[in-house]
Amino acid sequence: MKKNIYDLLNEVEIDLNEYNKEEFTDIEKRKIKNIFKKSIKRNTTLYKKYVSTASIGLLVVTLFTTNLGHNVLAYANTLAYDIASYLGIEKSLDEYKTVVNQSISKNGLTVQLNEVVLDNDQLVVSATSKYNEKLENGSFSLDSSIYINGKRVISGGNGSSKQIDDYTVEEVMFHNVKNDIDGDLDYLNGDLNVKVVFSDPIINEKTISGQWVFEFKTNGDELALNTKEILLDYSFKLDNDQEIILKKYTSNNLGQKIYFSKGSEGIYYDMLLKGHDDLGNQVEFSMTSATAHNGMFQLETINGNLDENAKKLYLTPYAVKFPDKSGRMSNDFKKVGEEFTIGLLK
Repeated sequence: MKKNIYDLLNEVEIDLNEYNKEEFTDIEKRKIKNIFKKSIKRNTTLYKKYVSTASIGLLVVTLFTTNLGHNVLAYANTLAYDIASYLGIEKSLDEYKTVVNQSISKNGLTVQLNEVVLDNDQLVVSATSKYNEKLENGSFSLDSSIYINGKRVISGGNGSSKQIDDYTVEEVMFHNVKNDIDGDLDYLNGDLNVKVVFSDPIINEKTISGQWVFEFKTNGDELALNTKEILLDYSFKLDNDQEIILKKYTSNNLGQKIYFSKGSEGIYYDMLLKGHDDLGNQVEFSMTSATAHNGMFQLETINGNLDENAKKLYLTPYAVKFPDKSGRMSNDFKKVGEEFTIGLLK
């Protein structure tokens, strides 16, 4: 049977030796492969969820010459580029986000930086890219570097993208910006000078040389004030006896996270926290980043956002070893700890 594009992409082997060792930790090198494959699977869901946006676009074509048409067009653009709408977040981010709305065109590619949200130590970026040639399926890759107050950030993270027509790709990227190349950042408060540099995208299997540089100010203080935090006291051990200590749970309009620390620098396992809330809804936290000493799990919206009426989470840790050599990631997660409970703040 002929394989579909997603199965083929999941079998791609990636050689990470070409990357500068200062750019990635061991976990980030391994997570590049894992996150890439997870994002490919997510894209099918995201595309189905936002078919309604394309339908609105058809309505715009009919009505664009009227005043009503201009209003519909503005509304359609809001739906297409809004971080909350893209991610299916039901709560508003309007008071927390910075609308950048800048675009740069060069070498046949226009990149538009739509909006950003600074969520404590994570910068969420929405961008839209339009190429002057028809895109082949799954043939667009846009890398970015982050600078905060002039310092280069080690911004390992994850994200997802979807192709919205033959020439255009929209994506939302989560950059973990706690660490710069000199160590932990201690200035993620107040007005920040941010620079996002998109460079050397790969389009239709060829590299487009150049940089698309955006500079702006943003502030995450308001969202930080409205973030609920619960300290945790739970740990478990992986098969190699490495201890993982869950430190805190946070929740705000952008979502839920669980932060952890670890007993040694290396980590060779992908991890999940799976379970349910007290209302019976399934929940799953995926590991989205890890540095030499800490990391983070982020809620996957299996059945939508976390139920606002939930009072408790019941979670169990699972893990799977990363492959020793480049190759296909295993999805054979094994239980590595007992169930624990998080009492949610109201």
